[in-house]
Amino acid sequence: MNKILTVSKILPRGFSTAKSCYAVCYPKPDYGPMEVQRSELMNGIRVAAAKPGGSYMAACTIMFQAGSRYEIDDQIGANHFLRATASCTGCAYTAYAKNRHLQQQGASLTCSSDRQTISFTLRCPPTCYPDLKYYLLDAATRCCFAPWEIDDRKTLIKEDLQRIPPEQRVMDLLQQAMWAGPLSNSIFCVEERIDAMTDDALNCFVKTNFRTDVCTVASIGVPFEETLKLAEKIESRRERPSPRCEMISCARGGFEFHDLGRCSDTWIALGITGCGTCDISTLIKYSIIAAACGVGNVSMGQHAMDNTPQPPLGMMVGADPYTEYRAFNISYSNTGIFGLLAKAHAGLASSVAVAAAEFLANVGDLTFKQIDIGKKRLIMNMTLNEDNCILSSESLALQLANNVHLDNCGISIGLIDSTSNDDICCLAKKIAAMSPCMAVAVVGDVGAVPHDRFLVCGT
Repeated sequence: MNKILTVSKILPRGFSTAKSCYAVCYPKPDYGPMEVQRSELMNGIRVAAAKPGGSYMAACTIMFQAGSRYEIDDQIGANHFLRATASCTGCAYTAYAKNRHLQQQGASLTCSSDRQTISFTLRCPPTCYPDLKYYLLDAATRCCFAPWEIDDRKTLIKEDLQRIPPEQRVMDLLQQAMWAGPLSNSIFCVEERIDAMTDDALNCFVKTNFRTDVCTVASIGVPFEETLKLAEKIESRRERPSPRCEMISCARGGFEFHDLGRCSDTWIALGITGCGTCDISTLIKYSIIAAACGVGNVSMGQHAMDNTPQPPLGMMVGADPYTEYRAFNISYSNTGIFGLLAKAHAGLASSVAVAAAEFLANVGDLTFKQIDIGKKRLIMNMTLNEDNCILSSESLALQLANNVHLDNCGISIGLIDSTSNDDICCLAKKIAAMSPCMAVAVVGDVGAVPHDRFLVCGT
């Protein structure tokens, strides 16, 4: 549900890490370099269409820079409701008609959002796109927000709050601990706000933030002319709206927690100020450092215990198979978060938190060999499962939003390989110097984890 804006999201199709959307019985298509066509309408909407070779499915994304950071006053929680109501009745089609027809055609319509963006994506066979594109337009820009449908979704949203995985909860809390300002807004609607949400609040949020100058339309496997026609139907006016006023968020280095009770498994997240997607060269450096630290486990079998942690973070696990460490990098338009995420049993939570804080304080000691390994990991992760058309379409939309042109894997790999190890080491030392200002979030046995001040003193 939370779409993290890492370098693997902004780089082009072929650089996703989700599972493949193809059945095993089909041969994997041979994707070559994409042919990408781009344009910009007079009202500010940016359009791009990529033509991969051998695509079995097509995807089209309408993306707005209208994430939860743009919610104010009685709009707090609007993004959660927009995700929940994406399949509801629109101005042209009922919810039943849309969902039934999409299923009959083997298509899907998804909505995802984070603190920066909200995306509506249609996935369908290329031959069905001319008929199904109106469902995408209806869901993204013409939702009615009928009061009775909003009331029906309130129960679902309350259940969503109970189903939040601990790992996602701790990352959400970390960003509340990290920022003072709009970026501290959660991607979930707090329980106290659910019953108070109205159709007027949702319509006001959409009218204020679903603007043409922050809208991008991208497609994979759809002709450019068809993509352009869809973009022209979003807004008939040709003039560009005046610039939107945006509130600034400031890093505060706070401490947030969610107690799951004594002796429960505990997740600890530590973060410092990172880089935004507006600076692609620096974003790549942050991503290389995260990959060099270790971004996950290497799968060795079919079971959770068959994973080998990536060094050097993996070396801190020791003999405990239940303890995990990994680095992450989250980016928004103008800023971001770089940090570490750790999981452990309650008995080891204190030592694991201290070890993670010490590693963050010494991340500047990465060697050239570890950085080179990080580059290889990043390239490998970004080239896995290149046939996921939904992520590819959203990736292209993010490129448009950030004025980045990376049409094929060769360009992106070249940028990674050409990044100087000396520059990466300098940035790693800068990250280490900022560790005393880190933010901390804990989910689990809160009493077993030292307060952030003690963690900072320990480093």
